[in-house]
Amino acid sequence: TQVIRAAVRLGLPDLLEEGPRTAAELAAATGADPDALHRTLRGAVVVGLFDLGRDGRFRNNRLSRALRAGAPGSLRNYALYFGSASNVHAWADFDRTLLSGGNAFERVHGATIWDWFDAHPDERETFAGAMGELTELYASAIATGYPWTEVRRLCDVGGGRGTLLAEILIRHPHLEGVLLENAGVLEAARPYLAARGVEGRVEPVAGSFFEEVPARCDAYLLKNVLHDWDDGRCRVILGNCRRAMVPGNRLLVVETVVEADSVRDLGPLSDLQMMVVCAGGRERSRAEFGRLFAECGFRLHRVVATASPMSVLEGLAV
Repeated sequence: TQVIRAAVRLGLPDLLEEGPRTAAELAAATGADPDALHRTLRGAVVVGLFDLGRDGRFRNNRLSRALRAGAPGSLRNYALYFGSASNVHAWADFDRTLLSGGNAFERVHGATIWDWFDAHPDERETFAGAMGELTELYASAIATGYPWTEVRRLCDVGGGRGTLLAEILIRHPHLEGVLLENAGVLEAARPYLAARGVEGRVEPVAGSFFEEVPARCDAYLLKNVLHDWDDGRCRVILGNCRRAMVPGNRLLVVETVVEADSVRDLGPLSDLQMMVVCAGGRERSRAEFGRLFAECGFRLHRVVATASPMSVLEGLAV
């Protein structure tokens, strides 16, 4: 993880996209120590991150190209965030999490990850970029995998800059959107939505899903929101959604569904990250979602699989 993050911080995938280079040439371009960089790149080749030719020059490959800035499907911010010092220090305390079940991030840093982001806005920005990148990978599968023709006005609850909402609106021109986020995130959302050509179809609403959710929508979307929180705080979020809804409105929770014997895709690994970093966060099974829904005034109607690790769990307000 640290080798990948270092390569991204130095911009090596971007430099190598211009053509093969030796470690000495890359060191001159980045200010790195030539010997240390050569040894690092050699190790990166072993784990499949770059290729090394017979001419002694390093080259991009399929994996390293996915770490270029601004590249389609880029995971640059993803690599920077998960290799960050705050994550590494939390994971270094994993043994105590395994024994106690408590999350390591708060134990190590004395703050929740959300309070940490408030104090470290640069890391919050990297995290937001990472989540946006991940959403971009799955957005088309979600936008085409669920019957959005049955929805008219969609509220994206805690939807970041609106990555998924924009994709859904582009593919379904009949839809109108509402984006609930804090004021700072909405500032970043406006130019993004404008660039996607949907700003005029999205009503931005500043607020918190822990306080109130906008009314007058027939569907409420929560993508990767509930997995950040324990059941108690999930009930607060879902309760606020239910109070904004009328019977028959839809709750659309987009998450990975992780059963007790799930050993494929990213779900079980994401669950470990939630356990270490988030305040009681976890990936959940279908039955666990069903119980949460029922406790908050919803009936789990169906689970729609998509061409991605994400599913759409549809609850109906009762």
